[in-house]
This record gives sequence, C-alpha cells and structure tokens, in this order.
Amino acid sequence: MVESKFVCLPNFFGRFFGLRRIHFDGQEVILQSGNSKERYPLSDLVANPTSRISWMGGTYHFKTPERQTTLRFLSKDSLQALAAAVNTAIKELADHRVNEAYQQLETSAISQYLRDSHVERLEKDLNTTVFLYEPMLDKHDALSDRFIRQLKQLIAVTPLSSAAESLRQRFEQSQLGSRSTFFSRVESNPLTEKQRLAVIRDNDRNLVLTAAGTGKTSVIVAKALNLIDTGKAQPQDILILAYNNAAAKELQERMGLRAKELGFDCKRLPTIRTFHALGRKVLLDADVVPTLSRFTEDPWALESWATSWFVKAIKSSDYSLKLFIRLLYPGVNPFDFKTAQEYEEYVRDNEYRTLQGELVKGYQELLIANWLYLHCVEYEYEPSYITKRRISAGFDYRPDFHLTGTDIYLEHFGVDRQGHTRPGIDAERYQSEMESKRALHQEQNTTPLETFHYDWVEGNLESSLERQLTQAGITLRERPSDEVFDALQAFGGIAEGVKRYIKCLQAIRVEQLSADDIAERLLSNGVANAEEYKKLLHEFHEAYKAKLSAEKAIDFDDMIIRATDSVLSRKYSPRFNHILVDEFQDISKARMDFLNALIERGPSPILTVVGDDWQSIYRFSGGKLELTTRFDERVGSHTRTLLDKTFRYDNSIAHTAGTFVMVNPEQYTKQISTHEKVSSPQVYVLDDVVNENPNLMAKTRQIVSTIAQQDPGASIAILARYNYLLSDAKSVLSFFSKSCDIKYWAFHGSKGLEADYGIIIGLTHGKLGFPNSRKDEIIVEALLPSLDPFPHSEERRLLYVAITRAKRKCYLVADASAPSTFIQELLIKPEFNVTIASTSLSGNNPAHYKCPNCSNGYLKKLSGKFGDFYSCSSGSACQTNVRVCESCDAPSVDNETYSVCQNESCNRELSLCPRCGRPLREVKGKYGNFIGCSGYGISNDQCTYKRAIISR
Repeated sequence: MVESKFVCLPNFFGRFFGLRRIHFDGQEVILQSGNSKERYPLSDLVANPTSRISWMGGTYHFKTPERQTTLRFLSKDSLQALAAAVNTAIKELADHRVNEAYQQLETSAISQYLRDSHVERLEKDLNTTVFLYEPMLDKHDALSDRFIRQLKQLIAVTPLSSAAESLRQRFEQSQLGSRSTFFSRVESNPLTEKQRLAVIRDNDRNLVLTAAGTGKTSVIVAKALNLIDTGKAQPQDILILAYNNAAAKELQERMGLRAKELGFDCKRLPTIRTFHALGRKVLLDADVVPTLSRFTEDPWALESWATSWFVKAIKSSDYSLKLFIRLLYPGVNPFDFKTAQEYEEYVRDNEYRTLQGELVKGYQELLIANWLYLHCVEYEYEPSYITKRRISAGFDYRPDFHLTGTDIYLEHFGVDRQGHTRPGIDAERYQSEMESKRALHQEQNTTPLETFHYDWVEGNLESSLERQLTQAGITLRERPSDEVFDALQAFGGIAEGVKRYIKCLQAIRVEQLSADDIAERLLSNGVANAEEYKKLLHEFHEAYKAKLSAEKAIDFDDMIIRATDSVLSRKYSPRFNHILVDEFQDISKARMDFLNALIERGPSPILTVVGDDWQSIYRFSGGKLELTTRFDERVGSHTRTLLDKTFRYDNSIAHTAGTFVMVNPEQYTKQISTHEKVSSPQVYVLDDVVNENPNLMAKTRQIVSTIAQQDPGASIAILARYNYLLSDAKSVLSFFSKSCDIKYWAFHGSKGLEADYGIIIGLTHGKLGFPNSRKDEIIVEALLPSLDPFPHSEERRLLYVAITRAKRKCYLVADASAPSTFIQELLIKPEFNVTIASTSLSGNNPAHYKCPNCSNGYLKKLSGKFGDFYSCSSGSACQTNVRVCESCDAPSVDNETYSVCQNESCNRELSLCPRCGRPLREVKGKYGNFIGCSGYGISNDQCTYKRAIISR
C-alpha cells in the first residue's frame, strides 16, 4: 500500500476561484476547502478516476455511488503524481476487492439458492468491481491466477439480474445430485423431481402450486428436514403453519415418523402450529394472557347475545323497530338485473316473508304487504279471484292483494313511466295483460287499486297506497309496536336478521373492515340503504368488541389481529428464518397481514407457501384466492414450482377433473400426470332412475352393491354438497355398514381424504341443487372477500375436490329430470371424456324438459292434492306448474288454446277453454253434440264456454 501522502493543489486560476485541494493518503481521496473536508475511500469508487491535462491546468474526475465529482484548474505536476498514486493503490486493492466480491457471490448464489433480495444488493458491488478491474485483464501486469479466475467468473455473471436464473439452475442441479440419497429416503416413496425442486428452492418468496394428490405434505416435511439435515436452519428457526388443528396434527405425526426413519433426534423437530396457536404464543410471549371468549366455542352463546342486543335496540323506539323491518331485506331494483336468469336466481335465493309470514315474490310486494299490516289493513295475498279466468296462457288470474271483507283488489304493476319491464318480461304482452285485468274487474264489478314500479323508484309507493286506500274508504291506523314486535318474532324475522348480521360481523372481523370500508363495499355492490346498513353494522361490531372487552376476552380474529400488532410494535420479536405455510389458497387477509408482520420484523425469513388454487373452497371463512392466483402482484416476486404428478388417481380422473376446473381462466393452467394409467374413462355419469322411477337413494344403494360384489373390501365414499343427503344415504346403506368400508363426506369436509371409489350424489338443478348458485345474502356477499367473476367458480372447484377423492372410479349420479348444469356441461362437451352410463342422459333420449317460462329451470314431476303435475325446479323464482300428458306421462305445456306434450315422440295436443283454461270436452246436447268447457257446473265458478264441433 502506498504510504506517502500526495497533495494536488489548485493552479493560479484555481486559487483565483477558491477551488479545493486534493489529498491522498493511500486509502482515501480527500477534498479540502479551508477546514472543511470531504472523504472518499477507494473502496467507494465505482470507476477508475480519470485525469486530463490542458493549457488551463489539470482536470480530475472520479465517481462514487452517490455522486460524480470533477475538479478543474489543478497543478499539472502534482496532479500527475496524485493520479499515478491513486491508480497504483486501486491496482493493489484489486486482488482483495475481487476476492471479496467473489466470496459474496459464492455465499449468496453458488452455495445457496440466489434470493431476489440478494440480487439487488450484490449487483451494485459486482458491477463496480467488474468495471474497475476488467480493463486489467488486457494489460501485462503480473496478475495472480486466483485474481484472473475470480474476475472472469464475476464478468460471466454480470449483470447479475440477467444471470440469476442460470445461477439458480446451476444450484438446483448441484443439489439434485448431492442430496439425491436424502430425497430418495425422506418419504416412503422417493420424491419426484418437481418435489425435490420445491425443497431446494429458497427464494425470498416461494410458491409451490399443487393439485389433488400431488404430495404437498411430502414437500413440507422434506423441506423442513432438509433444512435441518444440511445445517441451514435449526428446528426452532423453522415455522410451519397449518390451516387447522387436524392438518397440524397430521403434519406433526408425518414429520415425526419420517424423522425417525432417517435417524433424526425426534425431540428436536419444528413445531407445526395453526395461525391461531401461533397468535396465542405471540401474545403470551408479549406478556398478554389471552382468554378465549365463550363465543368461540359456543355459536349458540353468540347468537343469544346478538339476539338480546338487537331486541333491546328494536324495543328502544318505534324508529328502531321500523328500521329493523326495513333493513331485514335489502331493496333490489328488478330493472337493474342484466338478464332474466340473473333475476330469477336472485328471487329463488332470496325469499321475502311479510310480517304476517307470507312468502311474496318480490321486494316491492313485501313493502306493500308490510305497509298494509302496519296500518291495520286486513288482506289476502294472491287469493283466488271471484271467477276463474285466464289472463295469460297457463295461468289463472290471481290478484296480488285482496282487502279482506271488501270488493277491493290491489295490483302492483312492474312497469316504469315509459311502460318498460324488467329483463325477461315482454313489455307489449305485459301491457296487454294489464288491460285484460282491468277489463275483468270492470266486468265483475270489483274495485281495482293500482301501484307501479315507478312509484317505488320515485319514493311514492307508500303515499300512493295511503291516498288510494283513503279515497276507497279504508280506515288506516298505526298498529301498536308490541303487536308488530310479536309478529316480527313469530315469523322468525328477528332470528333471520340476527343470523344474517352475525355472518356480516364475521366478514367484518376477518376482513378487518372499518365503518368506511363497510360503506364502500356496500355501495360498490349496489346495496340500497347502504348508509343505514353501515351504521347498524358498525354499531353491532362496536357492541361486540365492547362485550369482549367487558369479559376481558378475545375471539379467534382478535388472536390474529392482536398478535400482528404485537409483532409490528416489537413487543414480540420473531426469530424464524424459514416460514412454511400449508393450504395457502385459503389464507385470509388477517392471516396474510400476520405473515407480513413476521417477515417484516424477522431476520429476513424465507417464505414458502404450498397451495392449490383448484381447491380454494373456503371464501365463506375469509379465504382470498387472489393471494394465490395473483401471487406476484399481492405477495411479491417469487419462485414458482408446480407439483404436476399425482399418485392418488388415474389419468382418466385427472383429465376429467383437471379439464373441468380449468374452464375458469382465472386459475393457473396445470397439466397433471399420473402414476396409474388406464385406457378407458373412469368417471361415470348415471341417472337417478330405478325401475323407471327417480329414486336417488335406491340408485346409490344399487351402485354400492355392485362395487361390493366386484371389489370386496374396497373403500367407498358417498359425497354430497349437503349434509341432509348424506344422512339419507346413511339410512339406506346401513345394511352394508358391516360388510363394506363406506365413508360419508360433505364436499367441504373431504379435502385431503381419499377412497377407492367415489359416488357423488345430489347433482340436480334448483335451490338445493349443485352447483349451489345461491349467493349468500347480498349484504354478506358484499363484505366477504372478492370472488373471481367466472360463473359458479367456487362450486366448480368443489366438484373438482369431490371427483379427485376417488382413486379408481368416480360415479356422478344426476337427476334425470332436472340435471345439474355441471352434468349438462360434462355430457355436452366430449373433451371431458366421461362415460355416459344411462341412456336417459344421452343426446338421443333426453329425460329432462326445460321450463317454458324461465331461463334455466327444468320441469320435475311431483304429486299433489289433486294428482300428479310438473313443477319448475327453480322454486320461488318461477312458479310454473303444468299438467301431465294423459298419453305418455310427460309434461304438457299450455298455450292460449292448446296444451302441447313436450315429448317429441308423443306431441299430443289437448284443447283448452280460451276463457278459463280447463280442458274442453265433447258434450251431448239437445240439438246435437258440441265442444264445451269441463268447468261447467263446478261450484259457483261456472264457465259456459262452448263451440261447435269442427271437422278437421
């Protein structure tokens, strides 16, 4: 090292301008002006300084990361000496600096997986080192072999951001070789190459994408044990987080078993925790003793407290009572729906019950009924009219309301000021029916009162009712509050509201919504009365928090939220350098915030998450799928590994289930290979018909019996969307309980489970069908995590989960008369490659009939008080009932004058009375035969329609 001191002074011009002098002591370049000094260590220089001599004097230029400095008007002689000394010192530092940069590269990118955060830190140093010393390779100075070798290797990976992937691949290949024996022994079966790569990859953020049966548990266990075996982490430095207690227990047992097989000290293994268990530990370590609220273990206690709170609020004033009634059902404008199907599904899934307990068809009818009740006006909802008369094909005229004891009827017409109707309603036909109703009232000398959709839109519905009823001589008076409260309680309105608001509370807690957040979500989802709902929900939430505080207790959401605060406020200092998370696709916002806090306050831990976006089915409990499907955007730059080989099921099940779930473009594309190979489809679609009659349970029993005969001892899983179906199945299959291994799994509870054969039941259309297109109440929906817009996206993932429980064969039992839309999709599209095992479901022999009056319902045969009939599967959304064809037993749909059988091979036509819709019959009269209405002579509702017989 140069030890002499060099000084470069300004020349005459420099002194005239008061410029600085330069000192060099062998390690630093020092700029001095008076008593002020600026120091620039040689190690900070990012380029070789340059000097230039001209007639005006010398110029010296050097560069550091923060700035570039140029000094002019320097003494020529002293500048040359200083520049030479600096360059000599830089060369003498070369060997040390190159070796230092190489060691950093070795540590961060050769002996371990290169992390994104290390790339940014290293790249600046490598660029500087290469820029400073690469020119030396072309000179004849004596350079050490180590210097040349290391510098060339640094040059080869500069810029580091471009070489990062090749360095990572080199490390992966090295580890695949050196750790091969461990990877072959760590699980009962050798790890696949993708599983090994998932273990090896240690970026700052690592996403391991899986599919059903691809060995995610193996990866988590192997990764933890590999870290310990290689000495990269001690057991206490590894945090493994499971979704629930059952998963945590399974992981702990699996890790203990594998550690024992490998000869590990089983007393020193990482502890697997749930998020809540970790939250509790964090609070304890932060000197907070958490007492869990009784509400966490006893849902009835929470419901009881919430009911008491709402009852007290309701009884506090008439205003609060009427507000609760008004907010019991969200106001929905039928004209806001884009399609008839959207509206029909909404009506089907959101029943409106009046204070008298009637089920009405729409929100505006609900308002009218409740207003009449609150003003002591006795009424009947949709009564029979005084005469049987058809206004439209297939439907007898039933007025909306009849005021009891009077000849006054009330019709609510769904038209705007211009006569437009909601989607799915023919405006011209609707206007014609309005005129027909008015004419019928005039003919029968009854009094019709009319309200309109636009009355509600303009805020005049109640005033219009009051004006018309008063003019009609109806006395109005306020019903006493205690009677209203009793009525509200009697039909279950309080219980219904409380259950809804508890769901809202849970969404608010898990999503950590403020009052403003609540309002924003309600408004963005088009919820009417958003401000009133916000106020109510915020007060309810505050009351809940006050209750917990009064009891000095916390709930599970508090456990996570307070633990997060303890980490961020440094009351708890995380020491984990590796964090592994299972079932990441179901993580909530609160849990993600907790993770981010652990990472932010921890020693730069490596995060590895394992999840399957195809199995994301827990949105109702806060699961945010977008954290997985948009991992880069929501979590950060990462390394992704796809586990694409399953050992559970065969290639047929993998193909059908995978192709079906990948219809949704919001999810990752995965091509899953299988260990088991078959040459024919192993997913079977059957109908529910036994002995020519629909009987789901008999069909289930039939399938189980066949499996038991062909494969004794095999395990069989009965899977359903709803628990009531499983209860029915248990009853009819009790006979097999001793001889067969039969399991009963709801779709949501079947994750992680498997059986030799799967039988999926309940694949029907309708309110309790599958897919369950019923959205939760619009208020709850608005507060839950966002859902990708693809139709039935989460229900589609549920069916994927159900199908992939089967190891050998999967049977889908479809409703022959009203099949699930998923069944229709599987049958129509050949790419799903299913076996259609029932002729009734083949294209040549359809056993189902579409409803003529709604967009997606089916006609199902039912038995009633007056015999068999067909009814629409859409329930309250479409109350179509049609007669049974006398020739073939298929549904026969009425038009104005004929009822036409929907069976194409029959197509029988039954003549109908154009006045009342009853069948016409040939009657023998005094002057010859004629065609007459079959309603003639029935009670006091006679129809005397007749016509002559016309030869055809």
